Amino acid sequence: MVSNKTAGSRFEKEFAGILADHWFWVHLFQENKNGQPCDVIAMKNGRAYLIDCKDCQSEIFPLSRIEENQINAMILFSMMGNAPGMFAIRFPDRKIYLLQYTKLQELQEAGFKRINETVCRTQGIPLEQWLEWSDRDAGDNRE
Repeated sequence: MVSNKTAGSRFEKEFAGILADHWFWVHLFQENKNGQPCDVIAMKNGRAYLIDCKDCQSEIFPLSRIEENQINAMILFSMMGNAPGMFAIRFPDRKIYLLQYTKLQELQEAGFKRINETVCRTQGIPLEQWLEWSDRDAGDNRE
């Protein structure tokens, strides 16, 4: 059985690779002793994205896995004129959803302790759809 940390690191690398395949400049933050507030920074067409990857080993994502330093970094990142920070959440069926940190904050404030794939589908955007949008937005026909 793969540890959560190993599975998470693997997902971060896979996610960065997917973005690179769609012509994003991608930097994967390396773990350091102080802990970084996110996993990936990606840029394309003058837009910067700060993304933290969460790999779910079950059908439920506990919102307690979102750390205060991650939210604080995403708030500051947005205040600097960048796109709102996002969480890339992958479920066991390998489906990945992107949810803006503001949406997850709203869910927490509404009393949610955990979310499932249905909530992610209604409150976020599937990765494939977001990538299509980014390609269309760029006028990319390079695939």
